[in-house]
Amino acid sequence: MPSNRRIPRNVRNVDPSMIPGFIGESRYASLGAKAPTVPALEKPPVPKHFPSPSISVDSELFFEVLMLFFTAVSTGLQFIHLYHTVWWTANSHTHQALHFYLIDNSLVAFIIVLLSRRLIFLIGNKVIDFLVPPLYQNLANFIYRVVLSVALFTILGICTYYVVQNNLFMNIFYLYYPISVYFVLFGFKLKPFFELVNWDMDSLPPLHACMTIASDIRQEVEKLKSNFNSRLKQILFSSVLNAYYAGFIPCCFAQNYLHYDVYWATQHTTFIFLSCFVAYCCHILHPRYCDILHRSALHLGTWDKMETRSMLLVNNKWNEETLYAFNVLVRYGKDVYRSQGECNCSEPGSTAYSRFYALFSDPSIFLKYLLLFHGTIISWQLYQLLMNSFWHNVLSLFFILCFNIYFTYKILRDYIVSLYIYKEEKKMHVKARAR
Repeated sequence: MPSNRRIPRNVRNVDPSMIPGFIGESRYASLGAKAPTVPALEKPPVPKHFPSPSISVDSELFFEVLMLFFTAVSTGLQFIHLYHTVWWTANSHTHQALHFYLIDNSLVAFIIVLLSRRLIFLIGNKVIDFLVPPLYQNLANFIYRVVLSVALFTILGICTYYVVQNNLFMNIFYLYYPISVYFVLFGFKLKPFFELVNWDMDSLPPLHACMTIASDIRQEVEKLKSNFNSRLKQILFSSVLNAYYAGFIPCCFAQNYLHYDVYWATQHTTFIFLSCFVAYCCHILHPRYCDILHRSALHLGTWDKMETRSMLLVNNKWNEETLYAFNVLVRYGKDVYRSQGECNCSEPGSTAYSRFYALFSDPSIFLKYLLLFHGTIISWQLYQLLMNSFWHNVLSLFFILCFNIYFTYKILRDYIVSLYIYKEEKKMHVKARAR
């Protein structure tokens, strides 16, 4: 009579296709035979890198001049949205395009001084670098930063005093609310307030070194992650700050009896934020910087979790000091993972390392989504421009559209170059793996 004894699970679930080096003719192991195991580990080759993409990046001085010009003009356009007139009509009591007497000059000065802080600081730094000997430049920069901070907040305080004379005292909280958020995000540091991209004096800018020690690779990744998060935080804060002072503050201090198009004022503020966000991403996360993170991601690697944990007797337990080659199976806890990438020292199951590898294993993917996002913004602006006939709306849309087209060209150029470079790099890795 046939036996009703159940076959052991570790024998029933063995899949020969998942066993490296398994001979296909042997089929399943007979009952009672020893379960197949994973072969010994091989030392992975060091990932080869293509040369960094030689793409020009705008200088800090040019970029700050451009951003100040954009935010200052956008502030003026928001005032046009609020105080425009219909001077061409026969019954108009004014012959000017704006009600200039309703605009608070102290408020305008407050906004322009705050938005120009980085350009003023950058020009002063250029002068210090030219005049002061290298030995004393760090001290001179620190003194200049402190003096500029005192002068800047003194001017802002004077402007605030005159603004409050014509408005409610509670409105002062609207003026200084982003500065309070700054202290929450950055603490009592002055560098992020004046410098768009900064690092500590005792540390180096983000760099990559091809290393063969797993712990050193993970340490480098942690530093690059911290630097990337700091840059992303600076991008978001700077974009919100520009949109807040250039778009929201003029509406916040408008007279109570003033009637204006809330939809267009809100849309203009949103366009300022989105345009600044894309511009900062394009400048701060430029291809050379992303290539540094990409090279580190190739050394880090990633893991794919195997769904059937007990199909193999995996003797290789993950070791934090070991570098793993492509397609290696390891056991970490109760789960089995398969390595991906030419070299792997990532911790299995770590979502932080997985996100880092997914984002920077191919930087052209990030540029592709940024280009699609920016293209959507421009398409909506073109539609609004074609469907609108009011002069102030057409003027604001045309200006922001010209600004966005410039960065569309830069993102498209970066995407095409990066796509070609990383596509060829992938082919090189596939050929090296097949040898």
